[in-house]
Amino acid sequence: MFFRTKRNNIYIWLLLLGLAINATIIKAISLKKSKTIPPALKEEIHLPSRQIPLPAIEFPTFPYDTELDSLVSPRKAITTRFTARDINHVGVQDPERFKSSSTEIIDLSMIQENDYAFPLPGGKVISPYGGRRKYHSGYDIKTFPNDTILAAFDGVVRLAKPYAAYGNVIVIRHYNGLETVYSHNSKNFVKPGDVVKAGSPIGLTGRTGRATTAHLHFEIRIDGVHFNPNYVFNFHRHTLKKECLICKKENGRITVKPVLALPNYLLDKEKMK
Repeated sequence: MFFRTKRNNIYIWLLLLGLAINATIIKAISLKKSKTIPPALKEEIHLPSRQIPLPAIEFPTFPYDTELDSLVSPRKAITTRFTARDINHVGVQDPERFKSSSTEIIDLSMIQENDYAFPLPGGKVISPYGGRRKYHSGYDIKTFPNDTILAAFDGVVRLAKPYAAYGNVIVIRHYNGLETVYSHNSKNFVKPGDVVKAGSPIGLTGRTGRATTAHLHFEIRIDGVHFNPNYVFNFHRHTLKKECLICKKENGRITVKPVLALPNYLLDKEKMK
């Protein structure tokens, strides 16, 4: 009887211990679930709203300038009041050239597409600058007789007349500082003082003067001195080259050197040399 009562007490203690352990487990599970409640189910926290005033700063406004939409080719000062010598001779000086410096810089890359034209579209070179005898002063370009000749750049016609071996010749003084020469023409459309635009018809190809076939003899000059037109035009593609011409006048002699387009600050340094 004693042992039976003792054994029953043990069963009761075990039962109570099991209940206690079970309650502890249930409590732990409940705490875990309370920590993993989705944010949407949690109570929203509302912080007091506060408006922060912005500083009173006026930002500058810039006016819209329509001139920025269109680029303009640079222009140099040129002499357009021609003397009797100016209108009667091919190689004459322009008093505005090398006026303030021994260096003239002509940036071809700044000339816009509508401000130049190849003088004889479709033309084929039959004789380059220099030639076999090293004295040819320009490029000979051929298409067919009486083909239309175009002004290479904007400018003012300085000479238009028959002139020795050139035959009928036209000289145009351009606002970029250069002059172009067109000769052996069968007909000239312009006269001294006429203002022309790039691409304007100025004459027809011919074989006047010292020429064995109808063609255009085309020269480019600065201050009356001719230099290689290939520095300015690509005669195979009929396009304008995008380089700088560094023109120097020393002891009465002019040299022209084409270089890659220079930044403005280097251009200023080049002028001071």
